[in-house]
Amino acid sequence: MGTQARTDPALRSVDLPRGPAAYTDEGSGPVVVCVPGYPGGPRDYRYLAPALPDHRVIRLAMPGQGDTPLATAPGASIAARADFVREMLQALDLQEVLLVGHSMGGGIASASSVDNPRVQALGLLASIGAWKHKGLLSLPSLMPRLAEGDWTWALIRPLARRGFRAAGFPSYHDDPSLRHTLRCAGALDFDEVARAHDAVRVPTLVAWAQDDPLIEPEVPLDISRRVPEGPRLSWPTGGHNIQKTHAAELGAALMDLA
Repeated sequence: MGTQARTDPALRSVDLPRGPAAYTDEGSGPVVVCVPGYPGGPRDYRYLAPALPDHRVIRLAMPGQGDTPLATAPGASIAARADFVREMLQALDLQEVLLVGHSMGGGIASASSVDNPRVQALGLLASIGAWKHKGLLSLPSLMPRLAEGDWTWALIRPLARRGFRAAGFPSYHDDPSLRHTLRCAGALDFDEVARAHDAVRVPTLVAWAQDDPLIEPEVPLDISRRVPEGPRLSWPTGGHNIQKTHAAELGAALMDLA
C-alpha cells in the first residue's frame, strides 16, 4: 500500500448562505464529487482521486468535520446534510456530476440526487442502507445523547475515542468531529435512508467488501435492489474503506459512469 498513488490537494473555500464550506478540486474533465462519511473528510478519497485520470475530482468537507464549520449546515439529519451537498453543487456551478458517497455519505449522496438534475450518476461505496447496520448496533444507545453536553462528553470521551479507533477510524479526528458524528448517528432515520435509495433515478454503482466490519453484506445487496442499474462490485476482502483498498477497480468502474 505504500507505493499506492495518493493526492492531498490544498483546501479551497466557498461561501454558502450560512457560512464557508471547504473542498478540494483537482484535475479536469467529467466531474466527480465525493461525499465522505462521518467522521471523515477529503483525505478519505486520497487514493481514489488518482484512480480517476482525466476527470475533475472534487472532495467535500462536510459540516462539523473540522474544515467546514457546523454552523454552515447545522442539521444532523440526512436531509439537512443532503441540502448542504445541493448547495455546494450550486455554489460551485457544477453540472452533470457523478456523485460518490462513502458509508454515511452514501445515504447523503442518494438523498442529494433525488430530483436534482445536476446529478447524472451515483456511486455508493460501503453505504448505509435501510436498517441499522452492525457497526451502529455496537454503539451504546445513550452515547449520542451524552455527546451533547460538555461535562457528559468529558466523561465518555475516552470510551468514545477508543470505540472510533477500534472501528477503524483514524485518530486525527478532533473532538468536535467525533461529537457531531455521534449526533448524526443518533439522528439516523433508516426509513428516510431507504426512501432516498428508493427515489434514486440515475445509474448507480454499488460496491462493498464482504469483510466490512461495520456494514454487513446484506445492506449493499438490499441497496442494489432499490437503486437503478449500474455496476455492482463486491470483494471478499477490503474492509470498510474500499475507496482505498480497491481504488483502482472503483476508479475504472466510476469512469464508465462519469
